[in-house]
Amino acid sequence: MDYKPYSVEWTRRRYLAEAIQQYFDTDAPADVILGDIVDVLGQNAAEHQSRAEKFKEVLNGLKSV
Repeated sequence: MDYKPYSVEWTRRRYLAEAIQQYFDTDAPADVILGDIVDVLGQNAAEHQSRAEKFKEVLNGLKSV
């Protein structure tokens, strides 16, 4: 995809490309690359789930007031 230079999307893609390139530069095996991706996404999912639960607690507290 082509993004406008220095846009948020362009910068995000550039960081991703640099991170991927580091894996290839160090000859990381495919299972390591995929494992890291799964770990990062899993950590983000757990963090967002935790935040969502806190929001629900606050909403439930407001409803009981």
